[in-house]
Amino acid sequence: MNKNILMLILITILFNGCFNQKKDDTIKVGVVLGLTGKYSDLSLYEKNGIIFAFEQINYQINNKKIELILKDDKQDAQINEQVVNELIKDNVKYVIGNATSSMTSISSNIISKHNDIFQISPTASSSQFSNKDDNFFRVQTANSSKHFTNLINLLKERNAKHIYLIGDKYNKEYLYDYLHLFDDNPQMKYVEIIDSTLPYEEILKKVENADFIVQVQNSTDAASLIQYLRINKNTTPVVSSGWAKTDEFIENAGNWANGIYFISSNFINYEDKDYQKFAKDFYEIYKYQPNRSNIQGYQAAQIIIEALQNGKEKVDDIKKYIIKKETFNIAGDEISFNKYGDIKTPYYIFEVKNNKFEKIK
Repeated sequence: MNKNILMLILITILFNGCFNQKKDDTIKVGVVLGLTGKYSDLSLYEKNGIIFAFEQINYQINNKKIELILKDDKQDAQINEQVVNELIKDNVKYVIGNATSSMTSISSNIISKHNDIFQISPTASSSQFSNKDDNFFRVQTANSSKHFTNLINLLKERNAKHIYLIGDKYNKEYLYDYLHLFDDNPQMKYVEIIDSTLPYEEILKKVENADFIVQVQNSTDAASLIQYLRINKNTTPVVSSGWAKTDEFIENAGNWANGIYFISSNFINYEDKDYQKFAKDFYEIYKYQPNRSNIQGYQAAQIIIEALQNGKEKVDDIKKYIIKKETFNIAGDEISFNKYGDIKTPYYIFEVKNNKFEKIK
């Protein structure tokens, strides 16, 4: 009888040991993006880049299994809050997301209450997140008056006096930065700020006296409005935000895309050998050439992967590792972080010429 009891105890200890080992050998990584809904094109590209990064390491880091948990924020505040809390309840310590600044704001407000969770966004660019010593990092350049210098210079060169802003209120954190575009240049200002959800006929009338339009919309909406304005003989120069700088903009706007300016840090060095290798490997899986959103999703994932590979599993250790290393070269793109987890890449001006984005300054 005593032998049976002893055997039962040993089996229990071994079982619990195996269970605990299995639990400790899994690293959970949450991904929160708008996978459905109005802005899903951006998020779906980022998702492909993220998954590609983890596929390259076969979902294994230092003999530990990576469990990737995908959540759809649907660009809805309540749903976003729900899925982030689900990740926290599931003991997820690493979160990649969100795609838009408005959803990132909701996630970071929740995650900031937990000192043991690290969040990195592929594309959130609102200045709201800048210069904060928190657990939020990003691989997208922040909007700021410093980074908008090239845009201000473009407007000055074109002698723009009657400047109109057309913006998407559903991504208000991102739009907010453009409302303050001229804070450091008081001699310039918007004549009017136009809600992009207004009927196109109303927008056309409002901008009839504009000599420059600043447009803050996603690629599909931006292209659609540009088409309408041009078809209706409005030839006002337009500079669109980096949010719309995708191949879909050119595909949807057609020839009307030519001549449109963009302010964006999204530059791809196609001649770089690291990018070419990344693009070749990516194409073999997804059968299309990677775009900037793919790259940024990949970069966000790669930074977490590298930190974990170097044994940095706690938030403070991850932060110190990234800040100390400072510069990462991922997919042919050099990213340098400051002490707050913001990157230093400048904003460039692009112009669509012959249906291609060309960097002009």
